[in-house]
Amino acid sequence: MTRVRDDLAARAGPVARLVAGGLTRRRVQTIVIGLVLVISTAASVLAAALLVDSRGPFDHVFAAQHGAHVTVTADLARATAVQLAATARLPAVTAAAGPFAETTIGRSRTPVTVRLGGPDGIALEPMTLAGRATPGGPVDDLTLVRGHWARQTGQVVLQLSYQGGSIPVGSWITVTGLSGTPRLQVVGLAVSITGSADAWVVPAEIARLRPPGTPASAQMLYRFRSAATTSAVSADIAALTAALPPGAMTGTRSYLTVKAANTAHVAADVPFLVAFGVIGVVLSLLTVVNAVRGAVAAGYARIGILKIIGFGPGQVTAVHAGRGLVPAAAGCLGGVIMGNVLAGPLLASATRSFGIGVLGVPAWVDVDVAVVVSGLTAIAALAPAMQAGRLSAVAALRAR
Repeated sequence: MTRVRDDLAARAGPVARLVAGGLTRRRVQTIVIGLVLVISTAASVLAAALLVDSRGPFDHVFAAQHGAHVTVTADLARATAVQLAATARLPAVTAAAGPFAETTIGRSRTPVTVRLGGPDGIALEPMTLAGRATPGGPVDDLTLVRGHWARQTGQVVLQLSYQGGSIPVGSWITVTGLSGTPRLQVVGLAVSITGSADAWVVPAEIARLRPPGTPASAQMLYRFRSAATTSAVSADIAALTAALPPGAMTGTRSYLTVKAANTAHVAADVPFLVAFGVIGVVLSLLTVVNAVRGAVAAGYARIGILKIIGFGPGQVTAVHAGRGLVPAAAGCLGGVIMGNVLAGPLLASATRSFGIGVLGVPAWVDVDVAVVVSGLTAIAALAPAMQAGRLSAVAALRAR
């Protein structure tokens, strides 16, 4: 065993010295190979991470919160709360929550405006409010991120992403155009993965916040046995429509629509990054092939001398392949690190609105990208290097 180790060391030592010498003599070429591999590997890691994680945050929170497959708004003048609650017993429904009284303030068709910080504050986006006594439930089990739940009238909990998340806990919201000009203090921030509302108040608050002339409405939240596709969700909505009086349902929202909107801003970058990564890898392979092939073409005399002094085909192959593989391996490692660094800010925007922090690049993505890129690079380097290894001493000296 000791003799085998000594023999390997005797063979590897000269090869390593020759590879190091070749890299030193061709610094520019070495740096170029490393940089190309850094860029291509980083782009590949970034593309794979975004492809995996663009849907990850939504799916993670949707499962944890028992998100609503369908959110329904119903006209209480056409369907009673008892009739709405009875739809929870439909065969296709696995869970339901509600009815929750609902209203929208700040729409252009009503005189109501919502301002932050008093009469001279900033006008806010239209706000859909739902009356819920608690954040929990069998469907749309809300995650309270900051503060506490609304305990009395005059308090409101905002969706974390409402108004871009710019309204902190403790702020006061003034609703103008309603009797008494109600003021609401923001006491908490919560996440509803299906966006069931922009804000939540105690149920008794809804009547006071309903704009004049607006019919009373309520919200129902459903989960179904089959809701994986658009057609399945449409069938579920049709079953609800048939179970309620005509015209009772005034609005529906599918979780698939919400998911597509939430993931679109990250997923849109994926095709470009994939294309950039593929192009980068191809350029990396061409760079390594040309570098090794050029070293072989310029070093026939050296190859002949190495064969004469006793270097075997494997050692000659290793000498020439190493001049491409060593900077390529360093570039691949640097690209994995850079890809992880660049992925952080892009994934942050996708996950922050869900209240779960920032997802990182999965470890298996790093490993898979590194293995694939390094494997392809090794193949690209070995092809011309093996040609050099197969040359005899006489053939190499004649070829020069």
